[in-house]
Amino acid sequence: MLTSIDTLLERVTGPLGVSCGPEAKVLTAEMHGEEVRGLAICPGKVVRYVLAAQASDLRTADLLTLMQGSRHTAQKE
Repeated sequence: MLTSIDTLLERVTGPLGVSCGPEAKVLTAEMHGEEVRGLAICPGKVVRYVLAAQASDLRTADLLTLMQGSRHTAQKE
């Protein structure tokens, strides 16, 4: 079982970097039984993750995704 916050962050950072890219940053990490759960910020989105501590199986779900604006400003004639 993982105990220290540094160990939790190390376990999450590797799989999160593979899943979301090297710029991903862990915001929170909490132990829930045999899982590590938390939030991370990746380029353009905020994700929730669940890491199975024994299998190193990372699942992510997007909570917030930033999108490019599609509006065009009115042109003066």
